[in-house]
Amino acid sequence: MRIIKKFAQQFEKPEGFLGIIAGMLMSTVGTEKNRWTISLLNVRKDDNVLEIGFGPGIGIELTSKVIQDGKIFGIDYSEKMLQQAQKRNKDAIQKGQVELILTDVQNLPSFNLRFDKVFSINSIIFWEKPVETLKGIRELMKENGMIAITVQPFMKGATEETTKQLGTKIINHLKEAGYSDIKMEIKHMKPVATVCVLGVNI
Repeated sequence: MRIIKKFAQQFEKPEGFLGIIAGMLMSTVGTEKNRWTISLLNVRKDDNVLEIGFGPGIGIELTSKVIQDGKIFGIDYSEKMLQQAQKRNKDAIQKGQVELILTDVQNLPSFNLRFDKVFSINSIIFWEKPVETLKGIRELMKENGMIAITVQPFMKGATEETTKQLGTKIINHLKEAGYSDIKMEIKHMKPVATVCVLGVNI
């Protein structure tokens, strides 16, 4: 049981050998969630995009295939995930198209630009102060910029109802943080449905 618990913790901050395995699992099952989230944001070729909690870098890689004239930033506080994401996105980083930063979401860095789109997948569940963090993210966004918060519950016994409850909780966080035009999307996936909540910085 201790090993199982320790492995589960790797999805919050992957470290060591178990972190490598967690990253591989995220790569295997995460592509569909990333592709769906990015499509809901309607990312354009000149957008500036921020991903919070980039994990093994799948979302960064998919976004870099769309963006030509904009810039992509990612933050994550796992050194193991930074290494994997840097390897996956080596060419885009060398071109200056992508920049990955090792930091905690509670300590958002300053950027020399504002973001058109922000997304985060299976990260908000680990944020200590989600409303305050979402307020901080708003300050980094352009007017009418969009945010997408996606979660697929992985706790034992999770059902579609669990997914909807998480979505409602995220909606309330976004409202409290000052976002507008908030809507919830559900995607049926295995092993359980995934929710994406979208909001606009007006």
